[in-house]
Amino acid sequence: MKKQKIIAVLRVLNKKFKDKPIKWMLAGTTGLALQGVEISPNDIDILTDKEGAFQINELLKEYEVKPIKFRRSKIFESYFGKFKINGVEIDVMGNLRVKLDNGWVLVKLDSNVVEMKEMEFYVYPLHKALKAYKILERKKDSIRVQKIKEALRGG
Repeated sequence: MKKQKIIAVLRVLNKKFKDKPIKWMLAGTTGLALQGVEISPNDIDILTDKEGAFQINELLKEYEVKPIKFRRSKIFESYFGKFKINGVEIDVMGNLRVKLDNGWVLVKLDSNVVEMKEMEFYVYPLHKALKAYKILERKKDSIRVQKIKEALRGG
């Protein structure tokens, strides 16, 4: 997906969420790219808490594809919803939990701040993303693991 398209949607999100009491951050490929990982984002993943998920649903109602509701898969559970702005898919996950050997573990909303084109975004830190992708052991994440390692080494 074109970088300009993602940036345009990030501008929309920034405008919609600005000055709202919502704790949210970018994760996935967009969060990685904003932190210098050489990767082309294909969508936007937003992590938030349960309350934030429902607030975001209201703010993005006109773009709603799937409303926020509790959903569970084999390895993830969250208050999940899907939105689409200008052809860019946005996944919102509130209280995201991951199933590990010792049960369900809540993904903490620890974040770093990055600035881009006069906007500030909270992003899921690279070292935590690296750990998460390694734990998940999904084949599709192996390239992300390598690219994060390269970014953490400084290129």
